[in-house]
Amino acid sequence: MHCPSCGQYVTNGQFCTNCGTSLTQPEESTEHVNKAEEYKTSPEEATSSPPSPSEAFGEKIKRTSGDFGHFLATLIQKPSEARRANQSDMISGIITMVLFALLLAFSYLAVLNTIPTGFYGPMLFIDGFLLPFITILLLEFLIAGLTFAGARLAVQRSTFSVVIAKYGAYLVPFGLLFIISLILFLIGIPIFAGILVLISLLGFLLIAPAFIFMEHAPDGFDRIYVLIGLFIIVMLVFSLFVQSFLASVLSSITNSFFNG
Repeated sequence: MHCPSCGQYVTNGQFCTNCGTSLTQPEESTEHVNKAEEYKTSPEEATSSPPSPSEAFGEKIKRTSGDFGHFLATLIQKPSEARRANQSDMISGIITMVLFALLLAFSYLAVLNTIPTGFYGPMLFIDGFLLPFITILLLEFLIAGLTFAGARLAVQRSTFSVVIAKYGAYLVPFGLLFIISLILFLIGIPIFAGILVLISLLGFLLIAPAFIFMEHAPDGFDRIYVLIGLFIIVMLVFSLFVQSFLASVLSSITNSFFNG
């Protein structure tokens, strides 16, 4: 073999007979080997790529659905757990508000379809469902906003996202009551069904905000006065919405009568 230092040919031995350089190759240190193993990647890892936007979106939808399912199941079993809703439950609270608005809008459309005036046309879905749905949803957010403003007046520690989560959580039992009332209407028990409808409407208009207020002791304005003010504002706004709905229905019926 040849010496790696001077090039002298050496037949045997561990050192060069010309310059004395060691002819043995040092073994690779364990530390170096461990580091090499640490940075070694499998073929699967080397060829893997980050998830696509569609996959990430699908995973987010799956996670949100799971959170909402747990949120809904918990509140159906024990509605008082709504007081534990926090900022992480805001999306579930919004989904509950949307479902409640859809339920009321479908019921409104069903009532319109029972009116025997020939009130049928291409604008029925928009006037009878879409606009009421948007209006009810805006009303829910307005009530949540007023509840948050009242909480600030009472100097209660809360955020708008927490109020949204709690408001949606407290809507769950009232939404169930509304569904039960629809079933009672279908099987021919209108009186009891009407009572449940009234309780459901009072729940989303007045009772849910009151539950949120009563969770914490105020340090500012007395919460009774704040609640009274909130109730007055909410009922005024709700009466305006009802007048708008009735005016729309009467206008459509009148137009249908004179045109048909």
